[in-house]
Amino acid sequence: MKTRSVKLYFLLAISVLLMTACATVPEMPGFISESTSEFDGSKQIKMEPAWLYNSSIKLALFKNTKMDINDVVLTVVAKGAHSFAEGKSLHFNIDGGIVSFKSIDLLTDINTSSGFVGSGIYIPPSNWSSKDYLVSKQFIQRLINAERVVVKVDLRKSFVEGVFSSDAPTTARPAFRRFYEKIGTLKLPR
Repeated sequence: MKTRSVKLYFLLAISVLLMTACATVPEMPGFISESTSEFDGSKQIKMEPAWLYNSSIKLALFKNTKMDINDVVLTVVAKGAHSFAEGKSLHFNIDGGIVSFKSIDLLTDINTSSGFVGSGIYIPPSNWSSKDYLVSKQFIQRLINAERVVVKVDLRKSFVEGVFSSDAPTTARPAFRRFYEKIGTLKLPR
């Protein structure tokens, strides 16, 4: 009986380590990278798209030292080839209060990710649609600290939505927390 308990604890510990490692692997959901331009010395921090809980939506963040001190670019990525609606197409229900944003992009970007074939596994290619939105650092902090946040994206012919307020591995909120801490270390112009 004791051996079985030790094995279960060992498996649990390995699982936790693997989930934590996902946040430190490039191109994994929520991975945060930093770079410095050789051209002008500007610095940037970029967060790879991370999932909303139980949703086909991912959110990514970007900030550089050339931007206004309070500005952050939030990228919304939706699975499938969809045109985002015009006007205010991104909505956040933050503890019952609605906040909406208009994209800084005129057109929706549509990309196709390559599939995978190997070891008897086939994952087909998929389409991803995205648009960028300008938000503030204070808004990011509000999302992180909120009790419940639901995100809705208006598409031309429908909508998609998902829950932001989850701390499950590869979801957006834990990645937003790490990103917010990182941008605090950037030396930004006043």
